[in-house]
Amino acid sequence: MENKETIYISGHRNPDSDSICAAIAYADLKNRRGKVNAIPIRLGDLTKETQFILDYFNVEAPILVETMKPQVSDLKIDPPYKISKNTTMNKALSIIQSENISNLQVVDENDELLGVVTLSNLTEGYMDIWDDNILGRSNTTLENIVEVMRGEVIHEAENQQGYSGRMTVYAMEPESVKDNIQKNDIVIVGNREDAQRDAINKGVSILILTIGSEISKENLDLAIKNKVTIITTELDTFLAARLLPLAVPVDYVMTKKDLVKFRDDDFVDDIKVIMGNTRYRSYPIVDHKNQVVGSIARYHLISNKKKSLILVDHNEKNQSVPDIEAAEIIEIIDHHRVANISTSQPIFFRNMPVGSTSTIISMMYFEQGVSPSKEIAGILCGAIISDTLLLRSPTATDEDKRMLNRMAKIADLDIESFAMKMFKAGTSLEDKDSEDLLGVDMKQFEIEGEAIRISQVFTMDLDNLASLKDDLIKTMTEYLKKYDLSTYVLVFTDILDEVSEIMTVGEYDEHIARAFGMELDNHSFSAKGVLSRKKQVVPTITQAISKFKN
Repeated sequence: MENKETIYISGHRNPDSDSICAAIAYADLKNRRGKVNAIPIRLGDLTKETQFILDYFNVEAPILVETMKPQVSDLKIDPPYKISKNTTMNKALSIIQSENISNLQVVDENDELLGVVTLSNLTEGYMDIWDDNILGRSNTTLENIVEVMRGEVIHEAENQQGYSGRMTVYAMEPESVKDNIQKNDIVIVGNREDAQRDAINKGVSILILTIGSEISKENLDLAIKNKVTIITTELDTFLAARLLPLAVPVDYVMTKKDLVKFRDDDFVDDIKVIMGNTRYRSYPIVDHKNQVVGSIARYHLISNKKKSLILVDHNEKNQSVPDIEAAEIIEIIDHHRVANISTSQPIFFRNMPVGSTSTIISMMYFEQGVSPSKEIAGILCGAIISDTLLLRSPTATDEDKRMLNRMAKIADLDIESFAMKMFKAGTSLEDKDSEDLLGVDMKQFEIEGEAIRISQVFTMDLDNLASLKDDLIKTMTEYLKKYDLSTYVLVFTDILDEVSEIMTVGEYDEHIARAFGMELDNHSFSAKGVLSRKKQVVPTITQAISKFKN
Protein backbone atom coordinates (compact mmCIF):
# COMPACT_ATOMS: atom_id res chain seq x y z
CA MET A 1 0.00 0.00 0.00
CA GLU A 2 1.29 3.45 -0.95
CA ASN A 3 2.50 5.57 1.95
CA LYS A 4 0.61 8.86 2.00
CA GLU A 5 2.39 12.09 2.80
CA THR A 6 1.59 13.41 6.27
CA ILE A 7 0.65 17.07 6.46
CA TYR A 8 -0.25 19.10 9.54
CA ILE A 9 -2.96 21.75 9.55
CA SER A 10 -2.67 24.46 12.16
CA GLY A 11 -4.53 27.56 13.26
CA HIS A 12 -2.87 30.34 15.21
CA ARG A 13 -1.60 30.50 18.77
CA ASN A 14 -4.20 31.08 21.50
CA PRO A 15 -6.69 29.52 19.09
CA ASP A 16 -10.29 30.66 18.81
CA SER A 17 -13.18 28.56 17.54
CA ASP A 18 -12.60 29.45 13.89
CA SER A 19 -8.93 28.47 14.10
CA ILE A 20 -9.67 25.07 15.66
CA CYS A 21 -12.76 24.18 13.61
CA ALA A 22 -11.18 25.27 10.32
CA ALA A 23 -8.15 23.04 10.99
CA ILE A 24 -10.35 20.02 11.80
CA ALA A 25 -12.64 20.54 8.82
CA TYR A 26 -9.86 21.17 6.30
CA ALA A 27 -8.03 18.04 7.49
CA ASP A 28 -11.28 16.11 6.99
CA LEU A 29 -11.64 17.49 3.46
CA LYS A 30 -8.03 16.61 2.62
CA ASN A 31 -8.44 13.08 3.97
CA ARG A 32 -11.72 12.60 2.11
CA ARG A 33 -9.83 13.28 -1.10
CA GLY A 34 -7.59 10.35 -0.16
CA LYS A 35 -4.26 11.74 -1.36
CA VAL A 36 -2.63 12.69 1.95
CA ASN A 37 -2.76 11.94 5.65
CA ALA A 38 -3.87 15.27 7.09
CA ILE A 39 -3.61 15.85 10.84
CA PRO A 40 -5.22 18.88 12.51
CA ILE A 41 -3.14 20.38 15.31
CA ARG A 42 -3.54 23.20 17.82
CA LEU A 43 -0.99 25.58 19.30
CA GLY A 44 -2.74 26.28 22.59
CA ASP A 45 -5.58 25.42 24.94
CA LEU A 46 -9.19 25.39 23.82
CA THR A 47 -11.52 28.18 24.90
CA LYS A 48 -14.75 27.30 26.70
CA GLU A 49 -16.66 28.25 23.57
CA THR A 50 -14.58 25.97 21.34
CA GLN A 51 -14.86 23.10 23.81
CA PHE A 52 -18.64 23.58 23.81
CA ILE A 53 -18.76 23.39 20.00
CA LEU A 54 -16.64 20.22 19.85
CA ASP A 55 -18.56 18.54 22.68
CA TYR A 56 -21.92 19.50 21.13
CA PHE A 57 -21.04 17.76 17.87
CA ASN A 58 -18.94 15.01 19.47
CA VAL A 59 -15.76 15.95 17.59
CA GLU A 60 -12.31 15.25 18.98
CA ALA A 61 -9.98 18.19 19.62
CA PRO A 62 -6.78 18.47 17.54
CA ILE A 63 -3.58 17.31 19.17
CA LEU A 64 -1.44 19.92 20.92
CA VAL A 65 1.84 20.61 19.10
CA GLU A 66 4.54 22.92 20.41
CA THR A 67 7.26 22.44 17.79
CA MET A 68 7.77 21.63 14.13
CA LYS A 69 11.12 19.95 14.70
CA PRO A 70 11.29 16.70 12.68
CA GLN A 71 10.49 13.58 14.68
CA VAL A 72 11.11 9.91 14.02
CA SER A 73 7.49 9.56 12.89
CA ASP A 74 8.23 12.03 10.08
CA LEU A 75 10.92 9.78 8.57
CA LYS A 76 10.42 6.89 6.19
CA ILE A 77 11.68 4.22 8.56
CA ASP A 78 11.86 0.52 7.81
CA PRO A 79 8.80 -1.55 8.69
CA PRO A 80 9.27 -3.88 11.66
CA TYR A 81 9.92 -7.61 11.34
CA LYS A 82 8.59 -9.05 14.57
CA ILE A 83 9.17 -12.56 15.87
CA SER A 84 8.33 -14.35 19.11
CA LYS A 85 10.93 -15.18 21.74
CA ASN A 86 10.50 -18.92 20.98
CA THR A 87 11.55 -18.57 17.34
CA THR A 88 14.55 -20.76 16.53
CA MET A 89 17.93 -19.29 15.73
CA ASN A 90 17.70 -21.17 12.45
CA LYS A 91 14.43 -19.47 11.49
CA ALA A 92 15.76 -16.06 12.54
CA LEU A 93 18.89 -16.54 10.45
CA SER A 94 16.80 -17.56 7.45
CA ILE A 95 14.62 -14.46 7.76
CA ILE A 96 17.58 -12.10 8.04
CA GLN A 97 19.18 -13.61 4.95
CA SER A 98 16.05 -13.82 2.81
CA GLU A 99 14.74 -10.37 3.74
CA ASN A 100 18.19 -8.75 3.62
CA ILE A 101 17.67 -6.99 6.95
CA SER A 102 20.07 -6.41 9.82
CA ASN A 103 17.90 -7.32 12.80
CA LEU A 104 14.62 -8.72 14.03
CA GLN A 105 12.48 -7.33 16.82
CA VAL A 106 11.46 -9.90 19.45
CA VAL A 107 8.02 -9.13 20.88
CA ASP A 108 5.55 -10.61 23.34
CA GLU A 109 1.92 -11.48 22.65
CA ASN A 110 1.00 -7.77 22.90
CA ASP A 111 3.64 -6.71 20.36
CA GLU A 112 5.70 -5.09 23.12
CA LEU A 113 9.44 -5.10 22.55
CA LEU A 114 11.43 -7.73 24.46
CA GLY A 115 14.75 -7.58 22.62
CA VAL A 116 16.56 -7.46 19.31
CA VAL A 117 18.20 -10.28 17.37
CA THR A 118 21.06 -9.43 15.02
CA LEU A 119 23.27 -11.55 12.78
CA SER A 120 26.00 -10.98 15.34
CA ASN A 121 23.83 -12.47 18.11
CA LEU A 122 23.15 -15.56 16.01
CA THR A 123 26.70 -16.19 14.90
CA GLU A 124 28.05 -15.64 18.40
CA GLY A 125 25.60 -18.16 19.81
CA TYR A 126 26.33 -20.72 17.11
CA MET A 127 30.11 -20.34 17.14
CA ASP A 128 30.43 -21.30 20.81
CA ILE A 129 31.44 -24.86 19.82
CA TRP A 130 32.29 -25.92 23.39
CA ASP A 131 28.75 -25.29 24.62
CA ASP A 132 27.27 -28.73 23.93
CA ASN A 133 24.67 -28.20 26.68
CA ILE A 134 23.15 -25.08 25.09
CA LEU A 135 19.80 -26.75 24.33
CA GLY A 136 19.23 -27.58 27.96
CA ARG A 137 20.32 -24.24 29.35
CA SER A 138 18.24 -22.32 26.81
CA ASN A 139 15.06 -24.30 27.57
CA THR A 140 14.77 -25.35 23.94
CA THR A 141 11.43 -27.01 23.20
CA LEU A 142 10.81 -30.24 21.34
CA GLU A 143 8.91 -28.25 18.72
CA ASN A 144 12.03 -26.21 17.99
CA ILE A 145 14.17 -29.33 17.62
CA VAL A 146 11.66 -30.98 15.29
CA GLU A 147 11.42 -27.78 13.20
CA VAL A 148 15.19 -27.47 12.75
CA MET A 149 15.61 -31.18 12.04
CA ARG A 150 12.72 -30.98 9.56
CA GLY A 151 11.74 -34.15 11.27
CA GLU A 152 8.84 -36.19 12.56
CA VAL A 153 8.15 -37.36 16.09
CA ILE A 154 7.91 -41.14 16.22
CA HIS A 155 7.36 -41.19 19.96
CA GLU A 156 7.13 -38.37 22.50
CA ALA A 157 7.92 -39.43 26.02
CA GLU A 158 5.39 -38.52 28.66
CA ASN A 159 6.22 -36.17 31.57
CA GLN A 160 9.63 -35.40 30.19
CA GLN A 161 11.06 -32.42 32.11
CA GLY A 162 13.09 -30.50 29.54
CA TYR A 163 16.28 -31.52 27.83
CA SER A 164 19.18 -30.87 30.16
CA GLY A 165 21.77 -33.13 28.57
CA ARG A 166 24.51 -32.59 26.00
CA MET A 167 24.25 -32.74 22.22
CA THR A 168 26.27 -35.66 20.87
CA VAL A 169 26.64 -38.05 17.94
CA TYR A 170 26.67 -41.82 18.55
CA ALA A 171 29.63 -42.62 16.28
CA MET A 172 31.37 -45.43 18.19
CA GLU A 173 30.70 -49.07 18.79
CA PRO A 174 28.58 -49.66 21.93
CA GLU A 175 31.43 -51.41 23.75
CA SER A 176 33.63 -48.31 23.26
CA VAL A 177 31.12 -45.61 24.17
CA LYS A 178 31.51 -45.78 27.94
CA ASP A 179 30.63 -42.34 29.40
CA ASN A 180 30.52 -40.52 26.07
CA ILE A 181 26.76 -41.05 26.04
CA GLN A 182 25.00 -40.18 29.29
CA LYS A 183 21.52 -39.93 30.76
CA ASN A 184 19.38 -37.06 29.36
CA ASP A 185 21.71 -36.44 26.40
CA ILE A 186 20.30 -35.53 22.98
CA VAL A 187 21.81 -38.13 20.68
CA ILE A 188 22.08 -38.24 16.88
CA VAL A 189 22.40 -41.72 15.40
CA GLY A 190 21.88 -43.53 12.12
CA ASN A 191 20.21 -46.90 11.36
CA ARG A 192 22.38 -48.93 13.76
CA GLU A 193 19.96 -50.83 15.99
CA ASP A 194 22.63 -51.71 18.56
CA ALA A 195 23.64 -48.05 18.96
CA GLN A 196 19.98 -47.02 19.19
CA ARG A 197 19.33 -49.65 21.86
CA ASP A 198 22.40 -48.69 23.90
CA ALA A 199 21.47 -44.98 23.87
CA ILE A 200 17.91 -45.80 24.96
CA ASN A 201 19.16 -48.01 27.79
CA LYS A 202 21.42 -45.17 28.97
CA GLY A 203 18.29 -42.98 29.38
CA VAL A 204 18.94 -40.29 26.80
CA SER A 205 16.19 -37.69 26.52
CA ILE A 206 15.94 -37.53 22.70
CA LEU A 207 17.17 -39.92 20.05
CA ILE A 208 17.39 -38.38 16.56
CA LEU A 209 17.45 -40.92 13.71
CA THR A 210 19.13 -39.54 10.57
CA ILE A 211 18.66 -40.27 6.85
CA GLY A 212 15.07 -41.38 7.49
CA SER A 213 16.23 -44.35 9.56
CA GLU A 214 13.54 -46.51 11.10
CA ILE A 215 13.37 -47.95 14.60
CA SER A 216 12.52 -51.56 15.31
CA LYS A 217 9.47 -52.47 17.37
CA GLU A 218 11.72 -53.81 20.10
CA ASN A 219 13.72 -50.57 20.33
CA LEU A 220 10.52 -48.46 20.19
CA ASP A 221 9.00 -50.43 23.06
CA LEU A 222 12.23 -49.95 24.97
CA ALA A 223 12.09 -46.17 24.27
CA ILE A 224 8.53 -46.02 25.57
CA LYS A 225 9.56 -47.87 28.71
CA ASN A 226 12.61 -45.63 29.33
CA LYS A 227 10.75 -42.41 28.44
CA VAL A 228 12.96 -41.56 25.47
CA THR A 229 11.58 -39.30 22.71
CA ILE A 230 12.28 -40.55 19.16
CA ILE A 231 12.60 -38.20 16.15
CA THR A 232 13.35 -39.19 12.58
CA THR A 233 14.80 -36.84 9.94
CA GLU A 234 15.87 -37.05 6.31
CA LEU A 235 19.01 -35.06 7.12
CA ASP A 236 22.31 -36.91 7.26
CA THR A 237 24.27 -37.03 10.48
CA PHE A 238 26.63 -34.20 9.50
CA LEU A 239 23.81 -31.74 8.69
CA ALA A 240 21.79 -32.79 11.72
CA ALA A 241 24.75 -32.11 13.99
CA ARG A 242 25.34 -28.72 12.38
CA LEU A 243 21.72 -27.62 12.56
CA LEU A 244 20.80 -28.93 16.01
CA PRO A 245 22.34 -25.96 17.94
CA LEU A 246 20.20 -23.64 15.83
CA ALA A 247 17.09 -24.97 17.57
CA VAL A 248 17.91 -22.64 20.47
CA PRO A 249 15.18 -19.97 20.90
CA VAL A 250 16.21 -16.42 20.09
CA ASP A 251 15.28 -15.43 23.63
CA TYR A 252 18.58 -17.00 24.71
CA VAL A 253 20.83 -15.00 22.36
CA MET A 254 18.97 -11.73 21.74
CA THR A 255 20.10 -8.35 23.05
CA LYS A 256 17.82 -7.29 25.88
CA LYS A 257 20.11 -5.57 28.38
CA ASP A 258 20.94 -1.88 27.79
CA LEU A 259 18.83 -2.03 24.66
CA VAL A 260 18.98 1.20 22.64
CA LYS A 261 15.56 1.99 21.26
CA PHE A 262 13.73 5.13 20.17
CA ARG A 263 10.14 6.29 20.36
CA ASP A 264 8.25 7.41 17.30
CA ASP A 265 7.82 10.88 18.82
CA ASP A 266 11.53 11.38 19.59
CA PHE A 267 13.17 14.34 17.86
CA VAL A 268 15.59 13.52 15.05
CA ASP A 269 18.24 15.87 16.46
CA ASP A 270 18.21 13.92 19.74
CA ILE A 271 18.55 10.48 18.19
CA LYS A 272 21.43 11.66 16.00
CA VAL A 273 23.44 12.27 19.17
CA ILE A 274 22.64 8.82 20.56
CA MET A 275 23.45 7.13 17.27
CA GLY A 276 26.77 8.98 17.22
CA ASN A 277 27.70 7.42 20.56
CA THR A 278 26.66 3.85 19.65
CA ARG A 279 27.57 1.53 16.82
CA TYR A 280 24.47 -0.52 16.03
CA ARG A 281 23.44 -0.92 12.42
CA SER A 282 19.79 -0.17 13.20
CA TYR A 283 17.58 0.61 16.15
CA PRO A 284 14.01 -0.44 17.04
CA ILE A 285 11.26 2.17 17.09
CA VAL A 286 8.38 1.82 19.56
CA ASP A 287 5.22 3.81 20.23
CA HIS A 288 3.93 5.06 23.58
CA LYS A 289 2.75 1.54 24.42
CA ASN A 290 6.25 0.11 23.81
CA GLN A 291 4.85 -1.68 20.77
CA VAL A 292 7.26 -2.02 17.85
CA VAL A 293 6.42 0.13 14.83
CA GLY A 294 9.66 -0.08 12.83
CA SER A 295 13.42 0.25 12.85
CA ILE A 296 15.77 3.07 11.93
CA ALA A 297 19.35 3.26 10.68
CA ARG A 298 21.74 6.14 10.05
CA TYR A 299 20.87 6.33 6.37
CA HIS A 300 17.30 7.28 7.29
CA LEU A 301 18.67 10.53 8.71
CA ILE A 302 20.17 11.67 5.41
CA SER A 303 16.87 13.19 4.31
CA ASN A 304 16.38 16.80 5.40
CA LYS A 305 12.69 16.79 4.52
CA LYS A 306 10.70 19.14 6.71
CA LYS A 307 7.20 18.63 8.05
CA SER A 308 4.54 19.81 5.65
CA LEU A 309 2.33 22.48 7.21
CA ILE A 310 -0.90 24.18 6.17
CA LEU A 311 -1.83 27.40 7.94
CA VAL A 312 -5.48 28.28 8.48
CA ASP A 313 -6.93 31.48 9.95
CA HIS A 314 -3.55 33.27 10.05
CA ASN A 315 -0.54 34.18 7.97
CA GLU A 316 1.60 36.08 10.49
CA LYS A 317 4.83 34.49 11.66
CA ASN A 318 4.46 35.59 15.27
CA GLN A 319 1.01 34.02 15.47
CA SER A 320 2.17 30.61 14.28
CA VAL A 321 4.24 27.83 15.81
CA PRO A 322 7.47 29.31 17.28
CA ASP A 323 9.89 27.29 15.15
CA ILE A 324 7.92 27.56 11.94
CA GLU A 325 11.21 27.67 9.98
CA ALA A 326 11.53 23.95 10.71
CA ALA A 327 8.41 23.28 8.61
CA GLU A 328 7.59 23.57 4.94
CA ILE A 329 4.47 25.70 4.46
CA ILE A 330 2.52 24.27 1.54
CA GLU A 331 -0.85 26.09 1.80
CA ILE A 332 -2.49 29.04 3.55
CA ILE A 333 -6.25 29.47 3.94
CA ASP A 334 -7.09 32.76 5.64
CA HIS A 335 -9.39 35.77 5.86
CA HIS A 336 -6.99 38.26 7.46
CA ARG A 337 -4.62 40.82 5.97
CA VAL A 338 -1.55 39.45 4.17
CA ALA A 339 1.29 39.66 6.67
CA ASN A 340 4.87 38.42 7.02
CA ILE A 341 4.92 34.67 6.41
CA SER A 342 7.51 33.70 3.78
CA THR A 343 7.79 30.43 1.89
CA SER A 344 10.59 28.69 0.02
CA GLN A 345 8.46 27.98 -3.04
CA PRO A 346 5.13 28.96 -4.61
CA ILE A 347 2.17 27.66 -2.59
CA PHE A 348 -1.62 27.54 -2.73
CA PHE A 349 -2.76 30.72 -0.94
CA ARG A 350 -6.48 31.41 -0.58
CA ASN A 351 -7.33 34.65 1.16
CA MET A 352 -10.86 36.07 1.01
CA PRO A 353 -12.54 39.08 2.66
CA VAL A 354 -15.14 37.06 4.55
CA GLY A 355 -15.97 36.89 8.24
CA SER A 356 -14.56 33.44 8.96
CA THR A 357 -11.96 31.03 7.63
CA SER A 358 -14.57 28.30 8.15
CA THR A 359 -16.67 30.04 5.51
CA ILE A 360 -13.86 29.50 3.00
CA ILE A 361 -13.47 25.85 4.06
CA SER A 362 -17.23 25.37 3.63
CA MET A 363 -17.01 26.79 0.11
CA MET A 364 -14.16 24.41 -0.71
CA TYR A 365 -16.27 21.38 0.28
CA PHE A 366 -18.97 22.34 -2.22
CA GLU A 367 -16.45 23.40 -4.89
CA GLN A 368 -14.81 19.96 -4.70
CA GLY A 369 -18.11 18.08 -4.69
CA VAL A 370 -17.60 16.68 -1.20
CA SER A 371 -20.47 16.64 1.27
CA PRO A 372 -19.33 17.17 4.87
CA SER A 373 -20.61 14.95 7.64
CA LYS A 374 -23.22 16.24 10.07
CA GLU A 375 -20.51 16.69 12.69
CA ILE A 376 -18.13 18.64 10.43
CA ALA A 377 -20.97 20.81 9.13
CA GLY A 378 -21.91 21.50 12.75
CA ILE A 379 -18.48 22.70 13.87
CA LEU A 380 -18.20 24.86 10.74
CA CYS A 381 -21.49 26.48 11.73
CA GLY A 382 -20.17 27.08 15.24
CA ALA A 383 -17.01 28.71 13.90
CA ILE A 384 -18.87 30.98 11.45
CA ILE A 385 -21.32 32.05 14.19
CA SER A 386 -18.40 32.74 16.54
CA ASP A 387 -16.23 34.72 14.12
CA THR A 388 -19.10 36.78 12.68
CA LEU A 389 -20.89 37.19 16.02
CA LEU A 390 -23.97 35.55 14.54
CA LEU A 391 -23.54 37.65 11.38
CA ARG A 392 -23.65 40.90 13.44
CA SER A 393 -19.95 41.69 12.93
CA PRO A 394 -19.02 44.23 10.22
CA THR A 395 -16.74 41.51 8.82
CA ALA A 396 -19.77 39.32 8.03
CA THR A 397 -20.61 38.96 4.35
CA ASP A 398 -23.38 37.46 2.27
CA GLU A 399 -21.06 34.50 1.65
CA ASP A 400 -20.81 33.87 5.41
CA LYS A 401 -24.60 33.87 5.66
CA ARG A 402 -25.00 31.59 2.65
CA MET A 403 -22.44 29.03 3.93
CA LEU A 404 -23.88 29.15 7.47
CA ASN A 405 -27.35 28.36 6.18
CA ARG A 406 -26.14 25.54 3.91
CA MET A 407 -24.09 23.92 6.65
CA ALA A 408 -26.90 24.33 9.19
CA LYS A 409 -29.20 22.29 6.94
CA ILE A 410 -26.65 19.47 6.79
CA ALA A 411 -26.09 19.65 10.56
CA ASP A 412 -29.86 19.89 11.22
CA LEU A 413 -29.13 22.91 13.41
CA ASP A 414 -31.33 25.70 14.75
CA ILE A 415 -28.86 28.56 14.29
CA GLU A 416 -30.34 31.06 16.78
CA SER A 417 -30.91 28.52 19.54
CA PHE A 418 -27.45 26.99 19.16
CA ALA A 419 -25.76 30.41 19.03
CA MET A 420 -27.31 31.52 22.34
CA LYS A 421 -26.20 28.29 24.04
CA MET A 422 -22.70 28.63 22.58
CA PHE A 423 -22.24 32.28 23.55
CA LYS A 424 -23.57 31.66 27.03
CA ALA A 425 -21.15 28.74 27.53
CA GLY A 426 -18.18 30.67 26.22
CA THR A 427 -18.60 34.20 27.54
CA SER A 428 -19.07 33.91 31.29
CA LEU A 429 -16.46 35.84 33.27
CA GLU A 430 -17.08 33.78 36.38
CA ASP A 431 -13.99 32.14 37.90
CA LYS A 432 -11.72 33.89 35.37
CA ASP A 433 -8.53 35.65 36.49
CA SER A 434 -6.60 38.28 34.55
CA GLU A 435 -4.17 35.83 32.92
CA ASP A 436 -7.06 33.60 31.79
CA LEU A 437 -8.86 36.49 30.16
CA LEU A 438 -5.77 37.92 28.48
CA GLY A 439 -4.98 34.52 26.99
CA VAL A 440 -8.46 33.70 25.68
CA ASP A 441 -7.92 35.11 22.19
CA MET A 442 -4.64 37.02 22.02
CA LYS A 443 -2.86 38.04 18.86
CA GLN A 444 0.35 40.00 18.54
CA PHE A 445 0.83 42.45 15.68
CA GLU A 446 3.72 44.49 14.38
CA ILE A 447 2.31 47.90 13.53
CA GLU A 448 4.62 50.64 12.28
CA GLY A 449 7.53 48.71 13.82
CA GLU A 450 5.80 48.48 17.21
CA ALA A 451 4.87 45.24 19.02
CA ILE A 452 1.17 45.45 19.90
CA ARG A 453 -0.84 42.73 21.63
CA ILE A 454 -4.61 42.71 21.23
CA SER A 455 -6.77 40.30 23.22
CA GLN A 456 -10.50 40.01 22.61
CA VAL A 457 -13.07 38.47 24.94
CA PHE A 458 -16.66 38.02 23.81
CA THR A 459 -19.05 38.16 26.72
CA MET A 460 -22.67 38.61 27.73
CA ASP A 461 -21.46 39.44 31.24
CA LEU A 462 -20.01 42.99 31.10
CA ASP A 463 -21.61 43.83 34.46
CA ASN A 464 -18.99 41.72 36.25
CA LEU A 465 -16.08 43.43 34.50
CA ALA A 466 -15.66 46.22 37.07
CA SER A 467 -14.42 43.83 39.76
CA LEU A 468 -11.69 42.53 37.44
CA LYS A 469 -10.54 45.84 35.97
CA ASP A 470 -7.74 46.79 38.39
CA ASP A 471 -6.16 43.35 38.24
CA LEU A 472 -6.40 43.29 34.44
CA ILE A 473 -4.66 46.68 34.08
CA LYS A 474 -1.93 45.59 36.50
CA THR A 475 -1.28 42.34 34.57
CA MET A 476 -1.33 44.10 31.18
CA THR A 477 1.23 46.61 32.46
CA GLU A 478 3.48 43.76 33.65
CA TYR A 479 3.17 42.13 30.21
CA LEU A 480 4.50 45.28 28.51
CA LYS A 481 7.94 44.68 30.00
CA LYS A 482 7.76 40.89 30.04
CA TYR A 483 7.07 40.61 26.29
CA ASP A 484 8.76 43.85 25.16
CA LEU A 485 5.50 45.44 23.99
CA SER A 486 4.79 49.08 23.33
CA THR A 487 1.03 48.76 23.95
CA TYR A 488 -1.46 46.14 25.18
CA VAL A 489 -5.13 46.36 24.19
CA LEU A 490 -7.91 44.24 25.71
CA VAL A 491 -11.35 44.31 24.06
CA PHE A 492 -14.44 43.03 25.88
CA THR A 493 -17.25 42.70 23.33
CA ASP A 494 -20.92 42.32 24.26
CA ILE A 495 -22.36 40.45 21.31
CA LEU A 496 -26.04 41.20 21.86
CA ASP A 497 -25.71 44.89 22.82
CA GLU A 498 -23.08 45.38 20.08
CA VAL A 499 -20.68 47.37 22.24
CA SER A 500 -17.06 46.87 23.33
CA GLU A 501 -15.30 47.95 26.51
CA ILE A 502 -11.68 48.59 25.50
CA MET A 503 -8.79 48.65 27.98
CA THR A 504 -5.35 49.80 26.90
CA VAL A 505 -2.00 50.41 28.56
CA GLY A 506 1.32 51.49 27.12
CA GLU A 507 2.87 54.13 24.96
CA TYR A 508 -0.11 54.68 22.65
CA ASP A 509 -3.08 54.21 25.02
CA GLU A 510 -4.39 57.80 24.81
CA HIS A 511 -3.81 58.00 21.05
CA ILE A 512 -5.81 54.81 20.56
CA ALA A 513 -8.73 56.13 22.63
CA ARG A 514 -8.80 59.38 20.63
CA ALA A 515 -8.72 57.42 17.36
CA PHE A 516 -11.99 55.83 18.49
CA GLY A 517 -13.32 59.34 19.33
CA MET A 518 -13.14 58.69 23.07
CA GLU A 519 -11.12 59.73 26.12
CA LEU A 520 -9.42 57.31 28.52
CA ASP A 521 -10.98 56.82 31.95
CA ASN A 522 -8.68 54.68 34.11
CA HIS A 523 -7.15 53.08 31.00
CA SER A 524 -10.51 52.17 29.42
CA PHE A 525 -13.33 53.50 27.24
CA SER A 526 -16.56 52.26 25.70
CA ALA A 527 -16.89 51.88 21.92
CA LYS A 528 -20.43 51.50 20.63
CA GLY A 529 -20.78 49.36 17.50
CA VAL A 530 -17.19 48.04 17.69
CA LEU A 531 -17.29 44.25 17.35
CA SER A 532 -14.50 43.17 15.02
CA ARG A 533 -10.83 43.14 15.99
CA LYS A 534 -9.78 42.58 12.39
CA LYS A 535 -11.97 45.15 10.66
CA GLN A 536 -12.45 47.80 13.34
CA VAL A 537 -9.90 47.52 16.15
CA VAL A 538 -6.66 46.77 14.28
CA PRO A 539 -7.20 49.37 11.50
CA THR A 540 -8.06 52.06 14.07
CA ILE A 541 -4.99 51.26 16.19
CA THR A 542 -2.83 51.25 13.05
CA GLN A 543 -4.20 54.67 12.13
CA ALA A 544 -3.52 56.02 15.63
CA ILE A 545 0.09 54.86 15.76
CA SER A 546 0.82 55.90 12.19
CA LYS A 547 -0.59 59.38 12.83
CA PHE A 548 1.48 59.77 15.99
CA LYS A 549 4.74 58.57 14.42
CA ASN A 550 4.35 60.55 11.21
